[in-house]
Amino acid sequence: MEKNEQLENINVKIINSKAARAYTVKNHYMKTFPNPLVCFGVFHNKLLSGVVSFGLSPSTEQKIKKIVPKINRNEFIEMQRMHISDLLKQNTESYVLGKIYKLFKANTKIKLLITHSGGCKNDCGIVYQASSWMYFGKELCNDFYHTDIGEYKNIISPMRFGRVPKEIIKLGNQKVGEYLFGKGKMINSFRYLYLYPINKGIRSYLKKKCKVYPKDSQVFRKNQKWIKGDDQ
Repeated sequence: MEKNEQLENINVKIINSKAARAYTVKNHYMKTFPNPLVCFGVFHNKLLSGVVSFGLSPSTEQKIKKIVPKINRNEFIEMQRMHISDLLKQNTESYVLGKIYKLFKANTKIKLLITHSGGCKNDCGIVYQASSWMYFGKELCNDFYHTDIGEYKNIISPMRFGRVPKEIIKLGNQKVGEYLFGKGKMINSFRYLYLYPINKGIRSYLKKKCKVYPKDSQVFRKNQKWIKGDDQ
């Protein structure tokens, strides 16, 4: 009963990027906020208690088109950041995502959502599995650098835009991370790809292509908290 009453007091609505950025940078473990196209605020008893932001990265279209070649550019969007307060109960993330699916379906031409799990934390995406996302494989991820002060930094963008001298790049990613961000270490992990089809036709099409959910996380989200895989 307590869980249901809490969910009934949650409201999900669009908020401006300034408010979304402030909340995300303060609370999300990445401490960064990619430029969004739309941001949803999660309000519990009228208090901002979570943010889910969507946008497009340079590789979004390429990944989508490999799986759904005929989809139009205005029919997909990428979930880039999600943080919901640990004070909220189990199942809140799935409940919030369900509300967002309905908002996209009712108000936009979006047919397909894409997101990634893992990367800087080797989390195989338990929350997406619980929310009926479809899984499309993993790839090695060695572009995140964990600083000694606890920040996660991506080295790809600075390298792409010429912020790293070629002689440093030749020395390897660890040296690139040290050059850009000081002491720390590169993270060798996996990046897991998930799609959520809002459109029934695309869902039927993807059912023939999706893979069995992975269960090999070193860490994952459970009851709104990060835990180690060996603590299950």
